[in-house]
Amino acid sequence: MIPDAYALKRIIRAHRARFWAADQLDGFEFAPVWRFEDQERFDADDVDALARRLAAGPQRLPHPQTIFELRDRSPDLRYQIVHARQRPDGIDAVWLALWRNPRRWTDVHVRFRIADGGIAEFETNPAIPDPAFAGQCGEAAAAIVWRALAILATSAEVSERRIARPQRRSFARDGVRGWVWHHVAIDPERMRSASADPGGSHASPRWHLRRGHWRQLADGRRVFVRQCEVGDPPRGGVVKDYAVGAHAE
Repeated sequence: MIPDAYALKRIIRAHRARFWAADQLDGFEFAPVWRFEDQERFDADDVDALARRLAAGPQRLPHPQTIFELRDRSPDLRYQIVHARQRPDGIDAVWLALWRNPRRWTDVHVRFRIADGGIAEFETNPAIPDPAFAGQCGEAAAAIVWRALAILATSAEVSERRIARPQRRSFARDGVRGWVWHHVAIDPERMRSASADPGGSHASPRWHLRRGHWRQLADGRRVFVRQCEVGDPPRGGVVKDYAVGAHAE
């Protein structure tokens, strides 16, 4: 089985202009793929603990352009995809997903920038009418980048796999390149060791993203409270991951 990102490479190559934030997809068809199959381990607390610390430092991708593909265990999504591009002071990225039934790709739901020091800024696709859902997409996107980088920082077990020559021909005709992709296995022992708490005072809260949420007011009105940043970046960051539920486009 090859990453589903290759099918998306073909689609984007042919129909890039139809995607929202199409400029953020430049080079998608050539970017190397890093695939994470085990979402349960990907979402584990030790991964979160390490991602917290690393989020407060420089943000560096394994390649100038990188595709992270995360297998999703929810009943609605098959894979979550992040296309990330390195910038001198951080990372620019977009989030898409593959629905299970019917099996189809989403448009770009969110584009975002993660600056060195762990500050994330999001812009959501204006075609998504539900701000709560859009906020979930933004948080999921940033969490995928932070967690993926934390896992790779532990010298994770990475195996290079090649697409068989007979499978390459149709992709090559459509302008897709790059026949080596990376399968990442998460080693629990390495993660526990790397994420061990170095200690220190807890007098000041660590920086974290407070997710957008609905609030019921005393007069009965229901208002959406936008996502915000809380805490002190020098003390590290908290990276929370959220399941992205179904939403009709």
